Amino acid sequence: MSVESVALGDFLRARRAVRQPEDEGLVREPGRRVPGLRRDEVARLAGISPEYYLRLEQGRSSRPSDQVLNALARALHLDADSRQYLFRLASGDLPSAGSPDAESSARIERILAQWTHTPAYVSDSNRDIVAANPLATVFGHGGLAAGSNVAIDLFNDRMKSTLVEWEPMTRSTVAGLRRDADPFSPRLKQIVDQLSADPDFVAMWARYDVSGPEDAHIHMVVEGIGTIEIEVQNFAVRSMPGYLLTVLSAPPQSLTAVVFQHLAASIGAPGTTPPDPTARPSG
Repeated sequence: MSVESVALGDFLRARRAVRQPEDEGLVREPGRRVPGLRRDEVARLAGISPEYYLRLEQGRSSRPSDQVLNALARALHLDADSRQYLFRLASGDLPSAGSPDAESSARIERILAQWTHTPAYVSDSNRDIVAANPLATVFGHGGLAAGSNVAIDLFNDRMKSTLVEWEPMTRSTVAGLRRDADPFSPRLKQIVDQLSADPDFVAMWARYDVSGPEDAHIHMVVEGIGTIEIEVQNFAVRSMPGYLLTVLSAPPQSLTAVVFQHLAASIGAPGTTPPDPTARPSG
């Protein structure tokens, strides 16, 4: 029994629990205790034997054929990202965490430093931040600084109370973490162990979601100022596989732009005028 086959079984079991009998036109019998579809129902939908499907979930089977994997993906209504993840688990072709070379790191640092009015940072497949500009560090109260972890920071009380779209944003981040990280890496285990005290994380992680919107339009409540809106955009870094460049941009003429301007001035960013300490940003 390989770790890959066990991981495949865990994924199938979790996605089976998400699908409901009503989704497949099945009648929910009184007293039904299974949270989602039963094994025999998935097997029937996929056109395979219940015995074989049981072996797949228990990690007791060799790699299933592409035909079987495609049938399972259809039966479980997996989207493109989830289907790709299913095939990766079955093949054992899993991402491995790597470090960028010195030249790539230096280039990223130079680029981030030039963005003085836009918070930006780069994170690896575990969502550990490896580089951030000063504005991201200040705006994120340290949670967006190099050495922090994006997923861990989302589950603190401050983020839960100030990020209006906390649940969808966090679900998307957790799904991206599941999709991009090496499932057997010691670092991922550390992150999961640390967050497992939070029931919200436990529920999200148990779903085995691996897809979600890469970009988002969010709102945050800033004490003494009000609610600001932010465009969050993520870009793959081609020279650093598995890494993401995240940019937080302000809509033109918005309160957010004023907040970013004041923060940039407070840290002495080039091209800024130090703010009047008695003044408050206004929209």
